[in-house]
Amino acid sequence: MRTALLYNFLIEANIMASIAILLMILLRRFFRRPLGNGALCFGWLLVAIRLLLPITLPNPLINGIRSPFAADTAIRPIAGQVKVRLTDALGQAGSLLYRAKLVKPANLAYQLTWEVENASLSISLAKIYAVGVAAILVWTLYCNVRFRLRLRADRIDPIYGHLREQYEALCAERHIKPVPVYFVDPLPSACLVGVFRPYIALPLTASPQDAIHVLTHEVCHIKNCDNWWNVLRLLCVALHWFNPLVWLAASMSRTDGELRCDDRVTRPMDSAGRKAYASVLVLAAAKRNAPGMAVLATGMTMTGKRLKKRVMTVLTGRKPLKWLSVCFMALASMCLVGAFATAEVHYAPRLLRSVTSMSDAVIKNDEDAFAYADSLWGMEALNREKDEGLTWAVDMRTDDQYFLFGSTPAQENLLYAHFDINGNVIGLWSQDQEQDFVASSISPSEEALSALYDDLKTWLADVNPERAKQANYFVPVQEYFKGNIRYIDVGCWNSERAYDANYDMSAYFIVQIAPETRIVYYNMNYGGLNGNG
Repeated sequence: MRTALLYNFLIEANIMASIAILLMILLRRFFRRPLGNGALCFGWLLVAIRLLLPITLPNPLINGIRSPFAADTAIRPIAGQVKVRLTDALGQAGSLLYRAKLVKPANLAYQLTWEVENASLSISLAKIYAVGVAAILVWTLYCNVRFRLRLRADRIDPIYGHLREQYEALCAERHIKPVPVYFVDPLPSACLVGVFRPYIALPLTASPQDAIHVLTHEVCHIKNCDNWWNVLRLLCVALHWFNPLVWLAASMSRTDGELRCDDRVTRPMDSAGRKAYASVLVLAAAKRNAPGMAVLATGMTMTGKRLKKRVMTVLTGRKPLKWLSVCFMALASMCLVGAFATAEVHYAPRLLRSVTSMSDAVIKNDEDAFAYADSLWGMEALNREKDEGLTWAVDMRTDDQYFLFGSTPAQENLLYAHFDINGNVIGLWSQDQEQDFVASSISPSEEALSALYDDLKTWLADVNPERAKQANYFVPVQEYFKGNIRYIDVGCWNSERAYDANYDMSAYFIVQIAPETRIVYYNMNYGGLNGNG
């Protein structure tokens, strides 16, 4: 995989997700009660999706932010802008350091500028990134193996008797398939352990009156799929370990997951049940021990201000505004789609048919020739208005050909037409010849090119039927752009064999494909590839 593809994903995902994380922090701070913990967890899920999925959607607005200095076609506009800004910043820093006579730091800045330009720095950073991801995954594996071995060593027996009957009744009430429950000693707090084959670890010291509340809490973790949420958090921090906001989001989403679990536990409870459950939470907090973020296990422990808010939420039992939660989730889902829209639009050029068939034109005199030129420059395929007309024209007539030069009121650029006495267009030019073109990075798809070739052949059949018979094999020669105007050169041969053998072209086109599609140049080639048209 090219490093450009990796940077496209990392830069776009982190920029979009970081914006979303900052918005989520504000929502948690000021709108937790009306939105509810379930809606906030949904928001965190969307953030995780943006961080984990390396997909992109086309967005025409992205085309406008591509920097002409980011010539690498694999770099999308956002990553290209980051690269250009970084290069400019390093270059300016080098100049400032050099003026301050700090030669070694200045040389380092210049060296980094060069390495950004030739991609050697990106390769080095990709290796560092891979080491970081591997370190996170290895540490996660170590923590989980150590935690599971410790639990297995301290496991005593499965629950039994009246407590087991209560647990099975609880699972039936909550519509959850029971998972194994084991007494473990020592164990500071109950936890749901594992992902594919989860089980509940219950402290042996839990009193009978508290054990059912603890089990209810863990059963609601299963109901909320919080064991899979742990996996999502770990993947996010592993892939984006360099972003502190991702770590902060992982911690906050874990807290919101516990609060959502409390909401599910206390939903059917009366005030007395809420008080009893709040007491269990306070006792669990006194243990001050819970599985770390790297461990695929849930825990009830929460301390400090978070515990105070948690207990108050349990005791008050205020319900969120359902309409506001639904509106938030709908708006957040639409924003997620927009957050993936970071790819340029690959234009699908499609020429319009001629207004009239030029093959029917008959040129008998200069007036016919000028009228013919007006018709040519007024064709839809050339994107000219027919009522524009020529403000001036120069006729360079030979025995069997016409060369016309002219200009229109709306276009100060030179217009040129070259056609024979029978009305066959030999050459056409309708664009300012003094253009500063830059290599383009937007390529039409194969389907779009095929459609363009069909339209070119149709147009050619209108203006030069004999030449159209030889237009059987089209090849894109090059692409370039100036600002938001994009062009593609297309060569045409009689057959693929003629192209491979370097035979004469049948025709040569320059087609503008953005912002609209039109032919700006057409020429027959009488003298081979290097001959005169």
